[in-house]
Amino acid sequence: MSENNRGNVLITGANGFVGSRLCRKLIDEGYNVIAGVREGCDGTYLAPLDVEYRFGDVTKPETLTDMVAGMDYIVHSAGLVKATRQAMFYEVNQAGTRNLLDAAATLPGLKKFILISSAAGSGPSDKNHPRTEDMPPEPLTTYGRSKVAGEREVLGFTDKVNSVIIRPPAIYGPGDKEMFAFFNIMNNRIKPYIGNLGRRLQLVHVDDLADGIVCALNAETKSGSIYFISEKESYSFGELVRILRRAVGRVALPIYIPGPLVKALAWLTEKTLKMFGKTPMFTVEKAEELLADWEVSVDKARDEIGFESKIPFAEGARETTYWYREEGWL
Repeated sequence: MSENNRGNVLITGANGFVGSRLCRKLIDEGYNVIAGVREGCDGTYLAPLDVEYRFGDVTKPETLTDMVAGMDYIVHSAGLVKATRQAMFYEVNQAGTRNLLDAAATLPGLKKFILISSAAGSGPSDKNHPRTEDMPPEPLTTYGRSKVAGEREVLGFTDKVNSVIIRPPAIYGPGDKEMFAFFNIMNNRIKPYIGNLGRRLQLVHVDDLADGIVCALNAETKSGSIYFISEKESYSFGELVRILRRAVGRVALPIYIPGPLVKALAWLTEKTLKMFGKTPMFTVEKAEELLADWEVSVDKARDEIGFESKIPFAEGARETTYWYREEGWL
C-alpha cells in the first residue's frame, strides 16, 4: 500500500446516486476505492472516476468472496427502494446484507463494515421530540421494516465484524432521481402544499452524507454503533416548499392537498401501475411516510464521530436545481 493510500474501500452499489458521490469523496480522502457493482449495471455516475470495478450480487453469496477480497473497509450502500414484490425488499436489504457480512467475516484485515440504512427504519418522530438512536424502531413501510431487518443482521455480527450503522433521512443533491419530482413540480409553477404544513422534517445533502460516512470510517467507534447523519436543522413542510420555490426561481401557484386525498391518490396510483405490471414508487405506505414528522437528533454523531452538516437546504436546493438544469432534467 502506498504512503498516500489510506486503505482499500469496497462500496457496494457504487454506481448509484449515494454510492458514486461516496466514491468521489473517498478518492479525495486518499482511499483506494473499489466499486462493487452488478454485471451490466449503469455506470454513468462512475465514468469520470478512477475506481477499480468488482462484480457481484448481494443476493448471490457465491459472487461475494472475490468482491470483498483484500478489503480494509466495506461500505454497504446497495439496497432496494422499490419492488414488484414485498418479499424482494427482504431478499436484498436483509438477506443480501447477511450474505455480505458472511463474506466480510472471513477477512482477517477488515477494519470496519458500514451499513447505510435509513431513517425509514427508525420510524417517524413525535411532534417536538426528535428521534434518537436508542429509541426502538417503528417503521411505517415494508421498505423501512426491511432496513431494520438488515440492521439486525449487522448487530448479530458485532463480535465478528467491527460495524457501524448509518441512518440518513431523505437524501437529495445533484443526480438524485427520487426528490427530483418535487423540483420538477415547482419548475412547472406549482407549489405543492401537502398535508399538515406544520409537520417537521430533516433532509441531508448527499455530500454531507458522504462526509458523515467518512467520519464514521475514520473514528474509533464501538461495534454496532448507530448514527443519524442529517442536516442539523429541521424545517416545517411549508418552509421546505418556500425554500424550494426560491431555489427553482419560478412564480408558482399554491395547490393544497389534504392528507386523506394524498392517501387516496397513492392508492389509485399503486393499483393502476400494478395493473400494468409497473413498479409504483408512490404507494399508500409511502404516503404515510410523506405525511409524517421526520426529525432526528444528530447529537450522537457530533459527539462520537465529529460529524456536523455543512450544507443548509437553501444552499443545497440551489446547487441541485442548477445541476438539473445543466443536465437538461429541468
